[in-house]
Amino acid sequence: MSMVLHFPDDALLGIMAALDEDTLAHCSRVQTLALTLGELMGLTPAELLDLNRGAYLHDVGKQYLPERILRKKAPLTPQEWELIELHPRWGYGLAEAWGLSPGVNRIILEHHLWANGQGGYPQELMGSKPGLLTQIVTVADVVDAMSSHRPYRQALDLAVGLEYLEEHAGTIFNSDIVALFKAEIYPFLRHSG
Repeated sequence: MSMVLHFPDDALLGIMAALDEDTLAHCSRVQTLALTLGELMGLTPAELLDLNRGAYLHDVGKQYLPERILRKKAPLTPQEWELIELHPRWGYGLAEAWGLSPGVNRIILEHHLWANGQGGYPQELMGSKPGLLTQIVTVADVVDAMSSHRPYRQALDLAVGLEYLEEHAGTIFNSDIVALFKAEIYPFLRHSG
């Protein structure tokens, strides 16, 4: 990995440290996977810097969610889902206040929006496609979320995650990014884990 984690000031790292340990670990893994994909795609240094920051900060808005929701072992209620769906907007507000680049802010806001723009959240963004950097983070986010232990379920086999990506390539996920993950990263992860 050629990129080094770098933020404009230590306050951002301090704010991320306010997140629970599981979310921090998730953000770090998403950052690593997203950067690997970005480097394989030949992104520019400026794009990689935005990807680095945006991937790490993508869930920063979760700091406003009650811990009882983040740690809940049972299915979420519709009201709890409404709160969960606010975290991209909350994170975007923080990123704008910190003066981060538009590319980073966009990743934070759009990371749950479908690649085709026809689903996901925030709802007010439906109909517009997320940026390429966001689409990279979305794949990395889902791969890590599915293959990691969650309060409500055990980690799923990586093959299940790949099957989900392929099933939704072209709708939720960018088909080219899914193909790159399958060809270049999935074999490595299968043999290392």
